[in-house]
Amino acid sequence: MGKLFQASTIFALLNGNFDYTISIEYFLKNGDTGIGSYNGLNGEAIFLDGIAYNGTASGQVKIMDIPQTGVTFGQITKFADLPEIAPIEVGPFEDFNDLSVKLAPALVKGPNFFYMIKATGTFTSITVRSAYKQRKPFRPMSIVSGELKYFTYENIEGTLVGVYSPSFADGLSVKGWHLHFISADRTKGGHVTELKGEKLLVKSNLLDKYEIKFPNNKEYMSADFSPDKVAESYKAYKAPHPALKPQVKPQEAPAESAAEPVEAAEPVEETK
Repeated sequence: MGKLFQASTIFALLNGNFDYTISIEYFLKNGDTGIGSYNGLNGEAIFLDGIAYNGTASGQVKIMDIPQTGVTFGQITKFADLPEIAPIEVGPFEDFNDLSVKLAPALVKGPNFFYMIKATGTFTSITVRSAYKQRKPFRPMSIVSGELKYFTYENIEGTLVGVYSPSFADGLSVKGWHLHFISADRTKGGHVTELKGEKLLVKSNLLDKYEIKFPNNKEYMSADFSPDKVAESYKAYKAPHPALKPQVKPQEAPAESAAEPVEAAEPVEETK
């Protein structure tokens, strides 16, 4: 069993609290495998084998230098190949909901714990999304969601890094499965909205300890996180890839996100 370390909460993110919560360096002291987002909602974070990847809105993946920026929202653990939790094969699956059902065996002690998974395989089709870096004053996710960039890839090898959160953690985390993807060649990735495939090899870690580092800014301190205030943003965050949205090829996407300099993170006192 292990510990899930988390920066900020999903409701804070949905409310537009995009300032960074913790530096990448300190975040990685708490694990090597996880998901999240970076300062200013700049792309989608995939933490794999101790490396901080960013699936940007340009359709490219870049490695984030540790001093470069911070983590706005994130979940990470020290992933271990646990002898008591054997890898499982899952498939075929037709969509996100189908995969969610077929991942049930990965929840080795039931749905009331957190779990981190790494699932590798070839995807018949997978759709990911990402966001360009936001500038202050930050807007809530209900507005930003209309500007997200989607990319669909076919017959692609890669890894899903995902967190399962129990229903009672809704608001702190995304209840159920929250999946990010990175291709085997580390050039494509993002937040998964839809996918289809034949077979995945799934490694699972049961997490029976949970630690949160909350943001330390005035916006967080004064925010109203009551469910009715964030319901619209939460719905937008969970929305699938629009069915009629044309596929955007990576080379056709704007290049400004990858080339845009990332603001240096301001100093912050970090405690455990």
